[in-house]
Amino acid sequence: MSDQHSSDQVPDYGQYVPPAGQGGAPGPQGQPGQNGYPGQAGGYGPPAGQYSQPGQQGQYPAQGQYPPQGRPGPAQPLSPADTRTWASLSHLLGGILGFLAPLVIWLVFRERSYVVDGEAKKALNFQILVAIVLVGANLVLPGFIEGLVVFGVWVTSLVFGVLNFQTVGKGQTTRYPVDVRIVK
Repeated sequence: MSDQHSSDQVPDYGQYVPPAGQGGAPGPQGQPGQNGYPGQAGGYGPPAGQYSQPGQQGQYPAQGQYPPQGRPGPAQPLSPADTRTWASLSHLLGGILGFLAPLVIWLVFRERSYVVDGEAKKALNFQILVAIVLVGANLVLPGFIEGLVVFGVWVTSLVFGVLNFQTVGKGQTTRYPVDVRIVK
């Protein structure tokens, strides 16, 4: 004799049993979902037809519409306006923030535009050189002279960043006074 209720029975391996009090206990025939959630006809999942029309928010895409797993395909090329924007921003942000801004721009957009690739490399190489000079001045020069050199190098970097920003904005190629090719 068993005085256990049907909801107290241990389900078979892999069988879903909803938490108590949610109306999803096994039905009279022992089939889960018979007395399931509101709007559920039987079995598991959403009510029939709820996710059948594509394009509505909160619905599952049709089978086979997920992007393939693994490496994404080739990146789309930048538009001419985006090319000019990112190429010019690599110089301006490099003058303001240092070598990190052109490095990020170069890494993100180098395969999408050869113009951004070239301009961001120029800005990156110049800003790496500026960083090397700043570290060298910090290590070698005494206090006041170090401050003057650091300020002068930063102002020079900013001026060339703004000038090259404007030059790229006009659609022309840029040039820095010192061209050391660290990143090729």
